[in-house]
Amino acid sequence: MSEKSARPRNPRIEALRLVAILGIAVFHTFQPWFDAATSGAWAPSAATLSVLGCVNLLGSYGNFVFFLISGLFLVPRAVEDARTNIPWRRRWLQVLRRALPILATVAIYAACALLVSSFVTPIEGVSLGETGWLVGGLQFIWVYLALVVASPVMGQVWAHVRKPRHLVGALVVAVFVVNAYIAFVSPGENVRGLLEWRKLMSAVSYLAAFLAGGALSGSGHPRLARAFIPVAIVAVALEVAAGATGGLWLLKALSFKSTSLLSFLLAVSSLCLVAERSGDGSESAPALAARVLARSVLGFYVAQSMFFSLWQPLVTSICSDALAVGEALLLCTGALLSVALLAASFAFDQLVRLPLLRLVHLG
Repeated sequence: MSEKSARPRNPRIEALRLVAILGIAVFHTFQPWFDAATSGAWAPSAATLSVLGCVNLLGSYGNFVFFLISGLFLVPRAVEDARTNIPWRRRWLQVLRRALPILATVAIYAACALLVSSFVTPIEGVSLGETGWLVGGLQFIWVYLALVVASPVMGQVWAHVRKPRHLVGALVVAVFVVNAYIAFVSPGENVRGLLEWRKLMSAVSYLAAFLAGGALSGSGHPRLARAFIPVAIVAVALEVAAGATGGLWLLKALSFKSTSLLSFLLAVSSLCLVAERSGDGSESAPALAARVLARSVLGFYVAQSMFFSLWQPLVTSICSDALAVGEALLLCTGALLSVALLAASFAFDQLVRLPLLRLVHLG
């Protein structure tokens, strides 16, 4: 597909990326507190427990939004390339142009992490002699890269399947049936090996979201868009009920890692909701800001992972001091710190990574 025929980005969808990444930032801030509450190590009030349950949905919600939006744009392009018999060489060159910025982003932040760890303050696990911070720590990024690389093959298969959307629907149902078994019946050990089957289901879940994004392209989906508010109400109601009754097991199962059906349904319906809105608002200042800031979403994913052992203990310490005053202050402080970390990451990304990518013609 030529650049002229490429589907223009809806600024509301770019804004949804920002909402999703903010949700992920808040999720990471409160993850230790949610784990402490659901393990029984800390006994917050029912109200705080319910809020933490809702917050814990945001992690997988944000990840699902990321893959849904990527599939929304990449799958239709790959299908069109297949149907118009674009030469494979050209398709792989397009893949290379999409993959190189991802690899360059990892390289830039890896260099920054090594410099900080060597000359400023040690970062646990970050060194040339260790690989965990580049492999397991960035598994989300590598899954995304794998889907980008495989998109021409997906497009080729999609173009020759009689009812591809039905096939995607069946895959989504099968994936979340298995995910429900993992979350409610057999969650496994807290620490999983990289190739443990439950761990691999995370990648399969993201593949399902990627393909679901492709299935949502084209004609509008008003029913799914209208489902957002009912799904959100159900999600909050379940979390509040679990929090009020002290259902720690249920709170954990409802948003267990990447298995959450609630998070997936929220992601699908919210994407349909913003895509349904008429008018692109391309000349407005908020639309321009959304497009500019959304370019730093990938940078945040990489940075928050590589620098996790640096920022997470500091944030947890500050939140602990806030908890000494009260649970409400803990929640407010955690939210403000999440926004501050996200803003700092975006500022660095806009001033360092993106100019570097443009310098080497990858921006």
